[in-house]
Amino acid sequence: MNNWFSPCEVTRRIGSLIEISATEAKINLTKAGTGEQVWLLGNRIPVGEVNEYVFIDCGQDCILGRVIKVWLENGERLSVDSLDDSYANNNPIGLVQLLVSVDTETGFNRKGIRQYPKLGAQIYSAHPKLISLLAEGKINNASDDIDLPIAEIAGDSSVTINLTPEKLFSRHCAILGSTGGGKSYTMANLINNIYQNGGKVLLLDATGEYANLPCEHYYVGEHPNATNQNKVTYPHWMFTDSDIRALLRPSAQSQAPKLNAAINSLKILENVQGHNLQVNTNGNLVKSQQKKEPFYQAERNLGKSNLKWEFKKLASQIIEECIRPDANYGNDKTKWGDYLENDIGYCLSLISRVEDMSNNSNLNWMLDCVDSLKTIPQIIDDLCSSDRKIIRLNLSAVPFEANARELLVNAIGRKLLSCAREQKISYENPLIVFIDEAHQFLNKSIGDEISKINLTAFGDIAKEGRKYGLNVTIATQRPRDIPEDVLSQIGTLIVHRLTNEKDQEIVKKAVGSIDHRSASFLPVLGQGEGLLLGVDFPFPMKVKIKMPEFKPESRSASFSKVWKKNE
Repeated sequence: MNNWFSPCEVTRRIGSLIEISATEAKINLTKAGTGEQVWLLGNRIPVGEVNEYVFIDCGQDCILGRVIKVWLENGERLSVDSLDDSYANNNPIGLVQLLVSVDTETGFNRKGIRQYPKLGAQIYSAHPKLISLLAEGKINNASDDIDLPIAEIAGDSSVTINLTPEKLFSRHCAILGSTGGGKSYTMANLINNIYQNGGKVLLLDATGEYANLPCEHYYVGEHPNATNQNKVTYPHWMFTDSDIRALLRPSAQSQAPKLNAAINSLKILENVQGHNLQVNTNGNLVKSQQKKEPFYQAERNLGKSNLKWEFKKLASQIIEECIRPDANYGNDKTKWGDYLENDIGYCLSLISRVEDMSNNSNLNWMLDCVDSLKTIPQIIDDLCSSDRKIIRLNLSAVPFEANARELLVNAIGRKLLSCAREQKISYENPLIVFIDEAHQFLNKSIGDEISKINLTAFGDIAKEGRKYGLNVTIATQRPRDIPEDVLSQIGTLIVHRLTNEKDQEIVKKAVGSIDHRSASFLPVLGQGEGLLLGVDFPFPMKVKIKMPEFKPESRSASFSKVWKKNE
């Protein structure tokens, strides 16, 4: 249904064009100098106000613009300082940023300026409803797409901006802004709309502030609210070899081969039976002076992936791998030889790290965790096979030590991409992944220069997840810490207040549609206000995000209350 109406109503005329360039125009604001408010049918018409939208008449087309500056020439400055009842005799000037060409009759818009106006062209205050229609991009569109009431026009709560899920999520979405700008409320708003319309979401909650959402809640680590029913794990044996190397940081030359051999031996002990392998009192597989063939036969019967092994036996198993490759100083190749003290000495630092982690209670959620706990890969598989579900993984109790958080989230991303490639996630069965405090997980590398490992799972999802129906929405207060190749793949941005110049520059680089005029609003946006940007939006638009039904628990310290109590 076409709700478009004429943008050039004579009752909304506010001035005329006096100067035009490729990107900006100067207008004479006929009614702005009186200081009086202008009303029409009970609604106030903004006249000469910064961030006011205007239409410039060009005939068949008109140009949508935004007022970015208003002033009086020097000789007229005192005219607005009068205290009598007479109207001021002045001629205010407005500087207008040209945004997009709009067909006057149909409302179809084209990015860029199709036809420039002549001097003296009439200027009209833009009706808020027309602005919302242009922002929504649904003019003359009879599509049955779902509308999500995400925001309202800043300064006019009566006009709601409804966006389709395709515009918001199909090219990935990012919610950016400094602390207190409204990121958490925006994310809660989006998730609540998805929930009400039958979508599917996996939320990675880094701080635990989304506990009020109507969804299934699972806890990783020793969280106070965790029970046997909702506590989950990502077992160490489900991590890849590169993850284990990133966790334990073995040296490439002497320690990494012994680590790989020890893990392989523990997998054989756990998963292969009946091959007459020698096991000592500690439960470790003994190779020294033992025949090789039974081990090789067991190795051939070993599976390929996700095989259990016990982390607590790893330190002592590394010692069992420090042996001569052949017995009798190389003369008997059917057996392994004696222990090599030098090799054990080279591995002592690795053995110490393994023992420290085995005794670290903060890592119990991943190292030799309780078998009865549900695993995160199981939860992801269940989510992929369901029709409608919102699942929240509370990661607030996962420690920062040993890079556990980064490794966990990277493993989750790798599992999601694997499900997408296996068609468990598809166009017919899409999934949206929300990542709160994304700067904690993305653009991370672990290890030193020699053993450096890049965590790229969500970067890969940003690049190829869309073709599988796997989409990401990230929220962060530090856009400069998000990889540029990830931001460049994001099609929709909701940018709240940003005061850091480096963050502002990152946004400008990531979004071609934002210019320095629009970016100048970023440091002065109010709480809950944001710029709506993206490839599916004809122009950057300042909006006010609607209050979510289920609010996040964003708390700040109550200094006055606590200090008074302490008195």
